[in-house]
Amino acid sequence: MGKDEKEDSGFGFKDKAKALETLRLLEQHDMNYRRLTVRGLLGRAKRVLSMTKAEDKIKNIKEAMEVFEEWLGALADEKSKKTDAKDDRKKEKKPEKKVEKKSDSDDSSSSSDVSMEDKKPDKKELPPDTVSGLGFKDAAAAEGTLKELQGRDPDYQKLAVKGLIGRAKRVLTCTRDETKISNIKEAMSILEKFLDDFDSLHLSRQNNPYVSLGIVRTAQKLAGDSVSEQQKAFITAYASVRGEYKRLRTVPADGGKTWDIVRNSALKELKEKYADAKLFTDKDEPTAEHIQLLLWAYSPEPARAKKYVPETRETKEDAPKDNSDRKRRHSDKEDNTDRKRRSSGRDDESPSKRSKD
Repeated sequence: MGKDEKEDSGFGFKDKAKALETLRLLEQHDMNYRRLTVRGLLGRAKRVLSMTKAEDKIKNIKEAMEVFEEWLGALADEKSKKTDAKDDRKKEKKPEKKVEKKSDSDDSSSSSDVSMEDKKPDKKELPPDTVSGLGFKDAAAAEGTLKELQGRDPDYQKLAVKGLIGRAKRVLTCTRDETKISNIKEAMSILEKFLDDFDSLHLSRQNNPYVSLGIVRTAQKLAGDSVSEQQKAFITAYASVRGEYKRLRTVPADGGKTWDIVRNSALKELKEKYADAKLFTDKDEPTAEHIQLLLWAYSPEPARAKKYVPETRETKEDAPKDNSDRKRRHSDKEDNTDRKRRSSGRDDESPSKRSKD
């Protein structure tokens, strides 16, 4: 549509009055034509503004553009409301469809979404493996972070602090607030000093790697009555997270601490007590001292422990819960045997014998 054709049609954008007149003239056309025309006029108006120096003309054109932009905005809002209303109607209809499917006699896997959810096994959700409350927004947050990490696995402490410093650096690149920048830098200096001390003091040597839950259960059997109540509670907690030791960081123990901290505290005493103790007998079996360490899922020689200490796979959850359960299984086994015998007896009969009968 050329310039002359636009002027002949009465459409324009020289001022607010012209824009309002344009919208009035467009009412006789279909909505798609109106929308495309208004967008085209806005584009032309922007190009004219880029080449115009007269202040009055610029002001008038901008007012006309505001009229067109408001009209397009109202059009978009109306369209959005219609879409939302349509979605609401769909949502209202969905429960009816589910009820109809649920009452259907067909009991296949595609019967309904509700029935599919009912068929899903109820799997216990494990606790998270990351510690909450860590931050770097200021010096107080950094001090709180180090306090929260105190007593935990040294390797995790280092990993968490390095991660926070990396995040702090990324935040600094997109922050313009001088106060916020200053606070973050103070926090970073505290965290960086922790890393320097960590390396100079060789704290990584104090890390206590975990052995598997199967080995711990074997140690529990070997220990007999020498297992303390605290060790039993730890093993229960270790089993509750299915041997995923990282999740012990968020599993609470008595006293308000988590089990990773309690474990490290207990092992610190035992490692000092059994510093010179023998770990294996001449038959490559763990000694009593070594078993006490294994009960906390730790061994000074984890590779050798893995090689010579067998894992106990069966847990309390795997075993039958009571005698009635065992009786039921035994009864089912007998029924299966009887059915096999009856079936075998029928198969052994010859055709002539069956015909005589």
